[in-house]
Amino acid sequence: MEPNAFVAEVYRRMSLRLPADRPVPTWDQMKNDVVVLQAMDDCRSLLPPNKNAAILDVGFGGGWFLAACINLGYMNLSGADFGIQRKAYVKQWSPAVVALHSIESNIGDFLSGHPAEYDFIHMSHVIEHIPKYSLLYIVDSLYAALKSGGILLVRTPNMEGPCANSSYYVTLAHEYGFAGSNLASLLSICNFEDIHLHEFEPRVRTAKQLAGRLLRWPSLRWNAMRHRLFGVNQGGIFGAELVATARRGNLPPLLDSGYK
Repeated sequence: MEPNAFVAEVYRRMSLRLPADRPVPTWDQMKNDVVVLQAMDDCRSLLPPNKNAAILDVGFGGGWFLAACINLGYMNLSGADFGIQRKAYVKQWSPAVVALHSIESNIGDFLSGHPAEYDFIHMSHVIEHIPKYSLLYIVDSLYAALKSGGILLVRTPNMEGPCANSSYYVTLAHEYGFAGSNLASLLSICNFEDIHLHEFEPRVRTAKQLAGRLLRWPSLRWNAMRHRLFGVNQGGIFGAELVATARRGNLPPLLDSGYK
């Protein structure tokens, strides 16, 4: 079995363990979910100003990013994922706005059918599931699926974060790990421009959230100092997550399926 197919098989088997009658969130429940509200705060300034922009969420999971975009008034949303049969409820939140697509085994193969189609692609905690030898093919495919000037937003565990081993080994399906430098390098050699790393500030609405933030602060400061003294960090991101945006410019795609 190819590694890309292995990841798909892992998630297929995980989905089989879910009860068939498990409750799914309604729109009334989802629109005020704390994860959705956090995503609205995080991504509001990074999303296109045009509410009709074509936005794709690759590996949309429970649909929290799509829900955030619905809340923000976007009208042309797509989600692509494995095991989509169990995620069809996401479309029901806004049937006229959301389209869902099934990824059979390979993200790049799916994207190859959508050249220069999207203004914005969101991919949260997906890229670490891609085998190293397939990264060029997948990121080239993301580039090719964007319109000129389109933006890619990638989120992934930070291997220079305070709990890198836990972040890497938390699931059987993780294949590779990223620091700011190798993520920026990957995007650059796939012809992306205007590559930026971001730090999202967590919403603090309760005393419990504030206490948690204060308790984490010393660990984050120590981790930053440790890497500055002994590491080779580029980008200055030392938290648990890496967030990067990159723009498709005028350079042609380097898409080559030989690297998948």
